[in-house]
Amino acid sequence: MPRNYIGLSCSCHDPALAIVNSNGEVVFAEAAERYLQNKRAWYSPPDDLIRMSELLNTYCEKDADLILASTWQPSTLRKAEFFYFNSLFQNPVIQFLLGLLSSETPLPAPFSQLLISGTAKNLGLNTEFVFLLKNQINPQINSRLQVTRKAFDHHLTHAAAACYSSPFEEALCVIADGYGEGSSTAIFHYDRGTLKPIPRIKPSIPSLGIFFAKLCNACGFDSIKGEEWKVMGLAPYGKLNQTLYDSLKGLMEVKDGGFIYKNKHLIQQYESTLNHYILKRWDNLYDAADLAYTGQLVFSELMTDLLKSAYEICPSDRLVLSGGCALNSAFNGQVLELVPDFKSCYVFSAPGDDGNAVGAALLAYYSDRPPQNKKPAKLQSPYLGSTISMKTLSNLEQYSRLKKVPLECGETVSQKAAQFLAEGKIIGWMQGRAEFGPRALGNRSILADPRLPDIKLRLNIEVKYREEFRPFAPAILHEYGAEYFENYQETPYMERALRFHPQAAEKVPGVVHVDGTGRLQTVKRDWNPRFYDLISAFFQLTGIPLILNTSFNVMGKPIVHSVEDAIAVFMTTGMDVLIIEDRIYLK
Repeated sequence: MPRNYIGLSCSCHDPALAIVNSNGEVVFAEAAERYLQNKRAWYSPPDDLIRMSELLNTYCEKDADLILASTWQPSTLRKAEFFYFNSLFQNPVIQFLLGLLSSETPLPAPFSQLLISGTAKNLGLNTEFVFLLKNQINPQINSRLQVTRKAFDHHLTHAAAACYSSPFEEALCVIADGYGEGSSTAIFHYDRGTLKPIPRIKPSIPSLGIFFAKLCNACGFDSIKGEEWKVMGLAPYGKLNQTLYDSLKGLMEVKDGGFIYKNKHLIQQYESTLNHYILKRWDNLYDAADLAYTGQLVFSELMTDLLKSAYEICPSDRLVLSGGCALNSAFNGQVLELVPDFKSCYVFSAPGDDGNAVGAALLAYYSDRPPQNKKPAKLQSPYLGSTISMKTLSNLEQYSRLKKVPLECGETVSQKAAQFLAEGKIIGWMQGRAEFGPRALGNRSILADPRLPDIKLRLNIEVKYREEFRPFAPAILHEYGAEYFENYQETPYMERALRFHPQAAEKVPGVVHVDGTGRLQTVKRDWNPRFYDLISAFFQLTGIPLILNTSFNVMGKPIVHSVEDAIAVFMTTGMDVLIIEDRIYLK
């Protein structure tokens, strides 16, 4: 009897679901926020009852038994974990609890119940799912179906998703996030399919993830909504504030591969410093640029110290980086320069908690058949999400009043799209299966001509409805990467920012940030043929081997999930063209 593996990421934010088949292949992965169209999907189950029947019928093998695997072990429902998930809210109860972070005293019962309710809800789910599998009359699901549950350590699932998808046979894996099961960091040695945790003398209680979330709030943004991106975008507009730097850097340091408090008496001073900014209510967000710059610098220095310490404990010249802190693309692009002991660095397309669904499913798969000398994986495709409903597309064709643009004889949709881009038009581009992870990688994207000096302003004001300082990403043909970027590294998931060569930057001002960097996406034809062909066609027309690529959404909303979502964004923004599969629409 074959076995399929359902991975559930059960954190109270960014829940997700993944399916691994009997050959160990990830055949589906999607964050709940996409289906729900609810940013970060706080306190939502990853295994929506109605959605599950469709997914099982589509992606699971017939007659396969199911192994249900989740992140977070039930035995870890302790004060520290729940403190993390709720510590970012600014209210008197949380302020009272801040002083308890460094102690081992259990929370008073009322507070404990308040803090754990949301996460416990997710950790206790799967009851509805199993009921569905066992009792729903469904001819596609064998009546003899056996369902087994497994739960894995939170940081181990981070490591599994990253290492099993990496191109490395052996590597050092470092996890850094808000909090896991007893620590905010973890170190693993990955060797031909085996993940070995590296024990530390003391768990890392201070959290760099919480530090950055607090910094996000202090800059006038909202970490609950996942607005840490804005800190990275704003930071290059600022300069060092030495007094603030001394206050923030003085709180914690790295020891034995984890963070420790330099002086616990400084915790209140640190909180007061950031709370002062949180209460400030910036009239002009650019006034917070020095705070963003200084905080990003502190983050980078502490992460650098963490990686150096991890290397001393477990030397390897290949680094796998995961956890929420691995979403800091500004730092990721500097890793090999800041820690030259590493010759290569890999970051999965979903290093945050959504990626743990893949990690849990793969751990369950390999617990049934332990890997022996596992060969490095080919690039794990990020195109693991939902497909486009052709029925809805047909309805759109029949009933909408959108103007459809026909392709000329012998013309491809990629060539037509490139022509629109070269004419200065902004395109909504929806193709194939959705990307897994927070970034659009050419299947759920908004595209534009990077040569236009004013395209950033136009996109931010008329399409994305977001702050004018927010940058946009270049998607570049791999063979031209070194021509445009200093110390070019393959970046398949748009996971790191690199510095443009000055002469190249002058050609594409629309994708060059104020500090001369771009968070690039490497594009190869065998990774995404249609997107590669589009950029190639644009190159033939303009001599520029890259285009501007940003996520198909507006600020505060997830990337579009359905055709209906795409139509809504298209009709309520300043986009000029909508291309879904081979169909091209104008307003």
